[in-house]
Amino acid sequence: MKRKLTLPKKLSIDSGVILAYYLGEDLGKLVKSSLLAPRSGSNYCSRQTISELFYMLCRRKGDEFASEAIDTLLKSGYLSVISSDEIDIQAGRYKCARTISLVDCYVLAVAKIQNIPAVFAKREEDVKKEIERKPLDVKLLFLEDYLSARIA
Repeated sequence: MKRKLTLPKKLSIDSGVILAYYLGEDLGKLVKSSLLAPRSGSNYCSRQTISELFYMLCRRKGDEFASEAIDTLLKSGYLSVISSDEIDIQAGRYKCARTISLVDCYVLAVAKIQNIPAVFAKREEDVKKEIERKPLDVKLLFLEDYLSARIA
């Protein structure tokens, strides 16, 4: 019997989550059904996350595809892009104290400021090491954990 996992209604989204959808990965199906579908929740990210998503799509599928994908995503209403001095400073604090990429620090900062979990597609090695070294002050979720579970 599969355990039932429920995604929170509000999430800070890492670029890898959306990238999985656009690249047609197995996780992408989960993203489409659980995060990019009409639901009573909200997904948040920083401008830096959008930039990272663009360049990763551009490298894999070309500039035109990346431009159209980002434009469609931003117009969809499934994602709220937020920025503030407070988020910038909090991301800087995470980067100062941790060996996590700056963009991932922004994912964490959005989560902290919005008081919501941060969601990553997979456990990246740098994030995994940092969690083991010292727990974070935000809740982390990994979509790979939800692949084998039933999503509510």
